[in-house]
Amino acid sequence: ETGAIMAMCNYPDFNPNNYNEVENIEVYNNRAIFEPYEPGSMIKGITMAAAVDIGGVTPATTYIDTGTVEISGFTIHNSDGEAHGLKNMTQVLEESLNTGAIYAARQIGPDIFKNYFYNFGYGDLTDIRLETERNGDIKNLSYPNEIFMATASYGQGITATPLQVINSFAAIANQGKLMKPYIVEEIIHPDGRQEKTDPTMIRQVITNQTAQTLSAMLASVVKYGHAQRAGVHGYYIAGKTGTAQVADSETGKYSIDKSIHSFVGFAPVQDPKFVMLIKLNHPKSVEFASSSAAPLFGEISQFLLNYLQVPPAYN
Repeated sequence: ETGAIMAMCNYPDFNPNNYNEVENIEVYNNRAIFEPYEPGSMIKGITMAAAVDIGGVTPATTYIDTGTVEISGFTIHNSDGEAHGLKNMTQVLEESLNTGAIYAARQIGPDIFKNYFYNFGYGDLTDIRLETERNGDIKNLSYPNEIFMATASYGQGITATPLQVINSFAAIANQGKLMKPYIVEEIIHPDGRQEKTDPTMIRQVITNQTAQTLSAMLASVVKYGHAQRAGVHGYYIAGKTGTAQVADSETGKYSIDKSIHSFVGFAPVQDPKFVMLIKLNHPKSVEFASSSAAPLFGEISQFLLNYLQVPPAYN
């Protein structure tokens, strides 16, 4: 509700008492704000929010998933390479179907699609007042070819920082209101003068009704879909996985052996107390974020719900 950052951490880290002993100077970077990346399927939640907000789809809207979509000479597949037949928009999020995200984006159109992404804060600095913040890159959405909107609908071909992603999902958790994130709650000056940070609303991105609808759809992802391992017994949790391909900086082609696993979500759905994003670079032992970032999200969520003394909704 405020945009306040409760916690922000990176690993590997370093000992500031012996900062010159690090093996790689990249550990000095705050990856939460410094390292834009292609976020992957988490962005399907934003695509769906835009489509629901303009009335292009509802959770019950159906389409036929043939497993592929042909656009401008390119063939886009689902991550599992399968066709799933008749599916609704909630199932698109539950099963993380690329073809369904493209279907939803097509109900919006490229111009409105781009505007929603800008309104959610992508492509712009959050102005969190930490050095080295970067703004990510969504300029592909200004190009006329539909392929750019299609790939962006499932989080590829655009980049964002973890802070931008988490702040956009915080808007869904916060009745559609996008807040300015901040990390300094109060400055106490030497003369005793106190300077508090007041929560600042940036804009209303989606309606309250859309936010409630998306929250329910994202809760279904955790209860019934790929993100079940992010759940905490007794609580309704909303969230979305992201398993993103990584582009090689030299060739521009996507790596066959590197990926980034993420999970973003909030809890409890009916009265969110926190929004959290987990990001794991190049995990080796598992293929999808549902088996890496999602379980870690669930583990930390259980701690947070206990720490914040949030009573369970059911036994």
